[in-house]
Amino acid sequence: MTPEADQASGLPPLPEPFPEPQAARSVDPARTRRGCLVAGLVGCGLIVVLFIVGLAVMVTQADELLEFVLDFSRERIVAELPEDVEHAERQRLDRAFDSVLEHYRSGAATPADNRRLQLALTDAIGRLERGLFDEDDLRRLTERLENIAASDAGG
Repeated sequence: MTPEADQASGLPPLPEPFPEPQAARSVDPARTRRGCLVAGLVGCGLIVVLFIVGLAVMVTQADELLEFVLDFSRERIVAELPEDVEHAERQRLDRAFDSVLEHYRSGAATPADNRRLQLALTDAIGRLERGLFDEDDLRRLTERLENIAASDAGG
């Protein structure tokens, strides 16, 4: 159609087509794949190094980490104890926490002790968070901690 025919039909003129995009430089598929491979290997290597450093820190700082967890748990539990708990029961709980820490420091703790300690603390803190912690829970936690501290490496 001619421009006069478009104007006669009442249609606006068609826009000019976009120019074809041109690559700024030629792409070499072998080079692109090698670049991804190198970046992937460097990234994976960095992750492995960080993992090894993390493990080394955990192994060398295990005592401090355990002491932190026990102190944090003790403070949280003692702060939420009912006011009518006797002073003797509070002292017994403190002694039980201290005994567990000494049990671990002596190297006598077993993986079963780890699991029992984890269960005792998570049960107690879970009941605290729900507002259900009472004197029976305090007695049960204290006994569980004393049993962990009294266990020997043989079983």
